[in-house]
Amino acid sequence: MATHHTHPAITRRPLAQASLLARTIFVTGATSLLAGCGRDAAANTIPASAESRVPVRVTSLTGGDDAGRGRIEVTGTLAGKEEVALAFKIGGVISRITVNAGEPVRAGQVLAELRPTEIAAQVATAREAQAKAERDLTRVQTLYTDSVATLEQLQDARTGREVAANAVRAAQFNAEYAAIRAPGAGVVLSRTAEPGQVIEPGRSVLVVRRSGRGMVVRIGLPDRDAVRIHLGDPATVTFDAMPGRHYAARVTQRAAIASAGAGDYGVEVTLEEGTTALPTGLVARVALAPAAAPSRTAAHVLVPIAALVDADADSAAVFVLGADRATVTRRAVRLADVTEALHDAMVPVISGLDGRETVVTAGVTRLVDGAKVTVVTTATQRATTDAAPAWKAAP
Repeated sequence: MATHHTHPAITRRPLAQASLLARTIFVTGATSLLAGCGRDAAANTIPASAESRVPVRVTSLTGGDDAGRGRIEVTGTLAGKEEVALAFKIGGVISRITVNAGEPVRAGQVLAELRPTEIAAQVATAREAQAKAERDLTRVQTLYTDSVATLEQLQDARTGREVAANAVRAAQFNAEYAAIRAPGAGVVLSRTAEPGQVIEPGRSVLVVRRSGRGMVVRIGLPDRDAVRIHLGDPATVTFDAMPGRHYAARVTQRAAIASAGAGDYGVEVTLEEGTTALPTGLVARVALAPAAAPSRTAAHVLVPIAALVDADADSAAVFVLGADRATVTRRAVRLADVTEALHDAMVPVISGLDGRETVVTAGVTRLVDGAKVTVVTTATQRATTDAAPAWKAAP
């Protein structure tokens, strides 16, 4: 067999080059792998190139307490604090109704009456019975003095007189409530009966809203919001029927138990004085500003949830815009209550920020520590930012 010999210089050089190439690929791959896996552990310290600026949107933080945290917005219905349904205590035929819906009334004004024939007869009958009881008692007392009537008969006569007197008082009371009078100054909200109608006891004839107790908006809050509300908390009320007008208000009542149906807690918000002319039933939008909870620290910084990256339990990070407004720095923060972000969209931060920073809220997934950015402000720039593809290094 023929043997072929190759010059040593020719064989060693390609092998050395291959070995060098393999070592280069291995080191490069290992470096890339370590950089990718250590991205979070090293706090994203890979700087972006100066040529590739990332478009971002930013917001300025506000330090302070939790009083401004988590504003609650809910829809309710406007009503008078005291709206009274007025009815006759006894049944009968309505003689007259002197007012219509929307008309003002004064305290004590007669608003409706029953025909007096029946109730007048009842009063007269009760008085006649009282007079007879008085005569019977006088006669029995005389007979008892002459030892003709017994003590028991005398006691029965006295009881009969008291029963008759009570019957007169009851008949007079019913006669008094055969007329409906206004409980106070206000306005008639509704009228549900007409003269000549036979009406049963207790059925509503008129509804009057008293003006002295003010106007309220009644709303229902879920438990997570109801526990944050306290009496005296400020609120702002607006109405769809009157755009552009805002009414100051305060929380004046909160239910101590959830409703049986919806399971929410009833809350009343009382509007400032001077709103009694507003009609009952307006759809109201209420913005509540809960006071700080007593158990919370008073020096939290509020951060939009959109600004957080790598959140884990009570730790997370944000990208802070530098003074040059062209570079961002990744900063670790500690959160006070992550669960609040589920419905507040704002998270209180305990440490890592002082409230004077400007943080990135859009484009965070494309950032690393030290990245160059362009802050977008126009609508066109925002559209470009929102449409830009998002990426994040693999772990």
